[in-house]
Amino acid sequence: MSGTRRAVTVAVGIGALLVAKAPVAGQTAQERMRVGTYDSRAIAVAYANSGQHRQEIAKLMKDFEQAKAARDEKRTKELEAQGLARQARLHQQGFSTGSVINIMDKVRPALAAVAKEAGVVLIVSKWESVYADPSIEYVDVTMPLVMKFNPNAQTLRWIESMKGKDPIPLEELPLDDREY
Repeated sequence: MSGTRRAVTVAVGIGALLVAKAPVAGQTAQERMRVGTYDSRAIAVAYANSGQHRQEIAKLMKDFEQAKAARDEKRTKELEAQGLARQARLHQQGFSTGSVINIMDKVRPALAAVAKEAGVVLIVSKWESVYADPSIEYVDVTMPLVMKFNPNAQTLRWIESMKGKDPIPLEELPLDDREY
């Protein structure tokens, strides 16, 4: 997502929170605004182990092998750098609090249904909320979002094992995957 698109998304989210004191259609003044939150690490793990991700990696590898066979050194280096950057980003997303907006874009059509089922008016990463008025009610929508990636049993066990564990601070993870 471009910086401008992300800024607009954040601004819209903030705008929704600013009007939280005003009743939404069908909401009484006494009802609390419900905001869906998710653990971005779980989303990253679900996506990284999904068929969709495996297909994307297979295409990247095929393109890399074709460039290598064609002795296209420039393209080979570009694809290698792309793969390394992708892996570093997934590590930041899966082990820390790196934004998963690029992953959420892959299930964007399903987000409205998740929000409706949970009764929330906004969905945000739980790591991105730094303050909320006490009138806001947080609702964990992590698992309904995870399920959009059709996780297998092992993936679900990995996600379950993350609960209660703090993420690694983002600044402690290297930006270059070759440092792992």
